[in-house]
Amino acid sequence: MKTLVALLLVVFSVSASATAMQYSLCTLNDGKTMMDAQAWLDNWRKLAAAEKIDYEIRLLIPHASTDVIGQFYIEGSSPTLSSYAKAWEWWYSDADALKSNDGLESVAACGANSIYVSTD
Repeated sequence: MKTLVALLLVVFSVSASATAMQYSLCTLNDGKTMMDAQAWLDNWRKLAAAEKIDYEIRLLIPHASTDVIGQFYIEGSSPTLSSYAKAWEWWYSDADALKSNDGLESVAACGANSIYVSTD
């Protein structure tokens, strides 16, 4: 019985601390460039750092594909599921974060969201 309880604690502690990653496919709005997307990202990073948000974002651009010209992915990651949830709560409730969200929407239309967690 003790072995079973110990095993359950290990399994649940691993799943509770899994890295959470989100991928959103974005298409640049007319007249916008990846430089506009990068400018938004730079401002987002400053805002998140000031609020001590434990969430990182980077832009993934196609390297060798002609099918996705004008498209990019936003990759977001957080070390735990709870920090991931806290970051998203901030993103949709903080006044400055909402302005940043509006800024992103002025640059690109994003959708096709996928969320993953690591297993190790």
